[in-house]
Amino acid sequence: MITFLILLLAAALGGASNALAGGGTFIVFPALLLGGLASIKANATASLVLMPGGFASAWVYRGTLAKTAKPFLALMIGVSLLGVTVGSLLLLRTPNSTFSALVPWLLLAATSVFSLAPWLRKMAAGASGHQSNIGLIVGQFLISIYGGYFGAGMGVLMIALYLVATKLDVHEASGLRLICASVINLLAVVIFAWRGALDYSAGMPMLLAGVVGGYVGAILVKRLDANMARRAILTYAWALTAFFFAKTFIKF
Repeated sequence: MITFLILLLAAALGGASNALAGGGTFIVFPALLLGGLASIKANATASLVLMPGGFASAWVYRGTLAKTAKPFLALMIGVSLLGVTVGSLLLLRTPNSTFSALVPWLLLAATSVFSLAPWLRKMAAGASGHQSNIGLIVGQFLISIYGGYFGAGMGVLMIALYLVATKLDVHEASGLRLICASVINLLAVVIFAWRGALDYSAGMPMLLAGVVGGYVGAILVKRLDANMARRAILTYAWALTAFFFAKTFIKF
């Protein structure tokens, strides 16, 4: 019972953190591992838990997305669908032991990207002003593969890519990122469900808790300092990364 309550709390905090500053995966994924799920099933179920929040955020940007050229939007969604298919199937073909060994490195990469997010966005914004279709398509495909395989920090990478490789401003890039990330998470969840990689007994209650957390987070984001929330998530993410490295290499 205590473990179940911890999972619900983690889902609510994950949904709220995504609304406030991102980083929900850093909370939900390790909680599922603590709940006894194998690493791949925990990763897949985390995608299910956090999926509704992405669509809710995308809905907020519907006005911005309406201004995006439909052929361009269709192209980006299509590339995202191809990439996430590759990444999701690759995850499901990875042995649990191998993925468990990769978890500390994946967390390190994701936490590093999340830490550097403000600088990545500034650098990308400074390099914007031109369109590189080949770079955009290749970059989106690779990020989508990563999104299907693990996904933490995916949104930061997409915004940086769009600001560098397109003429979109930061609001347009954010809207495009949200719709592409939502599509990526949706297809990943469909593939995971098809292959029996989801734990519904934990995932469905956590999904509902995540929706509640996302709603509360959307209200709090208007009142709280998002940077303070981001720093708290970063502290947790780095501590979590250190713990998984210690657990993997010290074997305690």
